[in-house]
Amino acid sequence: MEELSDIALLQRLRQSDESAYTEIFHRYWEKLYAIAYNRLRSRTAAEDVVQEVLASLWARKAELDIRHLSGYLATATRYAVFRQISRLLPDHPLDTPDVAQQMIQAPDMDHLDYCRLQERLGLEIATLPEKCRLVFLYSRRDQYSNKEIATALQLSEKTVEAHLTKALKHLRVRLKDVYPYLSFFL
Repeated sequence: MEELSDIALLQRLRQSDESAYTEIFHRYWEKLYAIAYNRLRSRTAAEDVVQEVLASLWARKAELDIRHLSGYLATATRYAVFRQISRLLPDHPLDTPDVAQQMIQAPDMDHLDYCRLQERLGLEIATLPEKCRLVFLYSRRDQYSNKEIATALQLSEKTVEAHLTKALKHLRVRLKDVYPYLSFFL
């Protein structure tokens, strides 16, 4: 298959084009695996998460409205990692100092706690200065590189880095009581 843009691949995917799905799979497998492995530190668990995300993409291809495939898949992978950790924690106490233990120091988080955490994070993000907030959202929500953000907002890469540093410092200070959970998202 010729090198297609993500938009073209998504259009073909919506038409149940298996070759488009295969291309997406090969194009994003390693990146998604890296995201999952970085959080889980388990090959098998990371592979399961990536399989879950990509299988869900195929299963829901007709109903999804994806504008930025890379960002969507990265975000979906983070949520799948969270679900994976949530499934494992109640039955498997973590007695080794791995990433999951560092992220989840408090009692198990249920869905309501997770929603409240998301809401609080959203409120704190909204208090950031406009450019700082945009840089943060492009970076974390949309998975843009610093160079892509600099181009989109007509800023230097150093300015983008400064805004990210400022946003992360602000959020860590304002949300220090729940930071073990948030380190997973930030």
